[in-house]
Amino acid sequence: MKIMRFLAALAFATGVAFGPPAKAADLYKTIVPYTPLTGATTPFWIAVEARIFQKYGLEVAPLFVSAGSSVIVPAMSSRQFDIGLASGAAVVLNRLGGGDLITIGAQTGVYTTDCFAKPEMRSVNDLKGKTVGVTRFGTSTHFAALSMLRSAGLKPTDVIFVQIGGSAEAIAGLTSGRVDAAMLGYPASEVALKKGFTQLSHLAKTENGAFPTTAIVARESWLRDAKNREIAGNFLRAFTEGLALAKSDATMSKKVLRKYTRVDDDAILQSTFEYYRQFFGETLKINERSYANLLQLVDHPKAKGADPRQFFDNTLVEQISR
Repeated sequence: MKIMRFLAALAFATGVAFGPPAKAADLYKTIVPYTPLTGATTPFWIAVEARIFQKYGLEVAPLFVSAGSSVIVPAMSSRQFDIGLASGAAVVLNRLGGGDLITIGAQTGVYTTDCFAKPEMRSVNDLKGKTVGVTRFGTSTHFAALSMLRSAGLKPTDVIFVQIGGSAEAIAGLTSGRVDAAMLGYPASEVALKKGFTQLSHLAKTENGAFPTTAIVARESWLRDAKNREIAGNFLRAFTEGLALAKSDATMSKKVLRKYTRVDDDAILQSTFEYYRQFFGETLKINERSYANLLQLVDHPKAKGADPRQFFDNTLVEQISR
């Protein structure tokens, strides 16, 4: 956790939006750890770069965590951060384990990760006995892979999962042959296609495509304070404006995607914008079905009988909508 504190300090030194903020002394400063490094995070990046958070009294420093939710969740539980962007799966695992993280908003409610494999592979069944790269066990990429295998009648033990890291590492793993397939989101998926790899799944469009891939997360104990609840509400207001731009403004979306993902191919960036605008919600309201589907995949004795509604709270989103 010392590394996280160092990175957090670095985030405020390097990661805040350009230019001097108006009335900086009056802004509430907060560091927000986030994952994934895909187009799913575009609304957040826009809210940072377009200085929308400042409009609502917040100075937000984004902090990308390459190890994903498996690092963000314990850091938030130990009160290093108040608000974070992680996977809904991480929230479920935290609460089933006695934690108090809660999802307060989500820009997507479907899988936005799919499987990309060596060119000779043509179906999910071809993955049997092969290696599949995921970010970390228990992350959205891992659960997306589990859902994909289930839909094809395969068991988790039919493949060999490799914890490979982020998108760049996954692409490198595919290229080097370290893994036979990897779970990727846009724009990395477009990069994989250009390199000749084959897309084996289209999970968002399947019958069980609802899934909490993204989650805006806070601690319930932190939200009990009225001032903190107001901060969270303002965070969601700014994020909602970023969401609207991510669905409508291709130029802004491609600008932040280029900066944060370091992909400079305009055609790939345009495809990424077009892909996510289909699946971004009109609001940040959380879909109960997405958590119900997730609970069917979680390997925990309490998961199957759990009420999906215990893992999210839509009251703040409903409040700002009014």
